[in-house]
Amino acid sequence: MTTDRRASTSSSQSRLPQTGCGARSWRNVIDIATTPDRPDRVARPRRTNGIGRVLLGAVAGILLTAAFLTVLWWPRTEVTYSSTAPAAVKYEDEAPHHLGLVHEHTLSGRHSYKMIIGRYTGASYGHWLDVDPVLGAKGIESTTWTESGVRVRFPTGHEIFVPARFFLHGR
Repeated sequence: MTTDRRASTSSSQSRLPQTGCGARSWRNVIDIATTPDRPDRVARPRRTNGIGRVLLGAVAGILLTAAFLTVLWWPRTEVTYSSTAPAAVKYEDEAPHHLGLVHEHTLSGRHSYKMIIGRYTGASYGHWLDVDPVLGAKGIESTTWTESGVRVRFPTGHEIFVPARFFLHGR
């Protein structure tokens, strides 16, 4: 009897994976030795799906890239110039009006300028015009408010006139 046991033990030990990477203990081999539906068939150990790992990595990479680009391109704004219509200038909507030059910049180096004219002091809402970055970087030299509109002068000699009908009544 002893010889039979030794023979069966040595033959079953030879079926165990070798030591090192992916080595399984004797207990794990017993757990997966047979399938419930076919006790005579030896089941293979489950392997993780390589395609699943690749897809998970791709999704994680896309999400990280999107987050990085959002931070990189998210604009920061600052009002670089502001002016308020004098009390002597009355408009038909009877509200005080403000002009602001807003500088938007991102971490990636994009710069843009907008001139916003409206009822609100923060230059967040109103009639807006895009200003060339070269003009915007040099700022505004002066503003002249009249009942017909507002005239903006830049240090380069350029002028913009915005008629009052474009910024009245909360536009």
